[in-house]
Amino acid sequence: AIRNFWMAGMKFPLDIIWIRGDKVVGFTENLPPAVGIPELYPSSEPVDKVLEINVGLIKKLNIKIGDQVVILPLQ
Repeated sequence: AIRNFWMAGMKFPLDIIWIRGDKVVGFTENLPPAVGIPELYPSSEPVDKVLEINVGLIKKLNIKIGDQVVILPLQ
């Protein structure tokens, strides 16, 4: 489904990676902390996972649409 995120209660900006299955299908960079009524940030297409990361990591790690995502189990 299309998913919406907001930054209510956050004190710092984030990057969001939108994931379906094991592929990056989009991302939203530099989401600012909410001031007043939080803005909604929707995925551009249906997703089943979302990864919130430190702002700037999408660029720093050169993350691209189509990249494979591997989720390792906790040991």
